[in-house]
Amino acid sequence: MKKLFSQGIIVAMLILSAVFAAAPSPAAAAVTCSRDACSGKDPQSSGCAADAYTVAHNFIPGTSTIVEIRWSQACQTNWARVGLVTSNVKAVQQTGYTQGYSSNNGSASWSKMIYSPVLCVKALAWGNWGTTSTSCV
Repeated sequence: MKKLFSQGIIVAMLILSAVFAAAPSPAAAAVTCSRDACSGKDPQSSGCAADAYTVAHNFIPGTSTIVEIRWSQACQTNWARVGLVTSNVKAVQQTGYTQGYSSNNGSASWSKMIYSPVLCVKALAWGNWGTTSTSCV
């Protein structure tokens, strides 16, 4: 009887696991801007961070902390992100146009976005180590 009971529990757990695995995940944050309307906005609160990926990065000298330039295909925007809490982060377009600090999540900080589907943008972060930037992509 005990063996049948434990087999029943295992079967029930497998069924519940399958149900939860098949359940749709919560929808990604809806994108609230596009293209130039995103410039100067926060990539997280605008939903642009949902499809973002890093296009270039560099390490702060002597650390494992990364400075990144991010790209959102949906929004056509770039922004800078650094793996520490600081307001010393910005995205710089090759024209000199910049967007500075936007927010942090307690472990990383990022800049506001720049609409830049054609012109290259780099990330900059600075502190007591000096300045670290990514390549312009």
